[in-house]
Amino acid sequence: MLIVGLTGGISSGKSTVLRIFRKFGSKTIAADEIAHQLTKPGTRVLKEIAKEFGEEVLNRNKTLNRRRLAGIIFGDGQKRKSLNAIMHPEIIAEIERRIRQFEKQIKRSELRGSGRKKNILVVDIPLLFEAKLGYLVDKIVIVYVPQKIQIERLRRDNNLTVREARTRLNAQIPLYKKKKYANYIINGNLSPLSLQKQVKSVWKELLSSCQSR
Repeated sequence: MLIVGLTGGISSGKSTVLRIFRKFGSKTIAADEIAHQLTKPGTRVLKEIAKEFGEEVLNRNKTLNRRRLAGIIFGDGQKRKSLNAIMHPEIIAEIERRIRQFEKQIKRSELRGSGRKKNILVVDIPLLFEAKLGYLVDKIVIVYVPQKIQIERLRRDNNLTVREARTRLNAQIPLYKKKKYANYIINGNLSPLSLQKQVKSVWKELLSSCQSR
């Protein structure tokens, strides 16, 4: 089995790339999806967040107001650390649990004689480097776009000012610094067809790497 860490930066196009990998047959785990599940109404994690940041981060229906929470944590480094202290251990534990579950499924398939030699799991972890989670993966794929594109997308999708967009980007390690740690780099600023072709090329190399293990 080959575990691939997919990462990048805010608005770099990771989710789109993850969907393409899934289309090609990869099993996938998305940290952002886990974060949403952990913060559903009534969950322990959401209660901790409300206790730490106040009821104002909740909507009337008791769902998490992510936009409001983002406005708080990206404007205060200490508060961002407080949120990470609540969220990161839970997200990491769930990622590890799902990886173990996938490994067990492979072993059961192998015992039945139906196991595939090319088992690839792509794990989308936005803060792979920031949270020091490189130990979880065998290969690293980075989705890269220039910071100018990130700012444009953040402003368009989140209705942010340039200053607000830069503040969010500054909360992460710059993409140009992450690139040197990547096994593969995907251009997140391509047309849909060109992006799919590039992901397919990386996918073929991952399959070859997996087969040789």
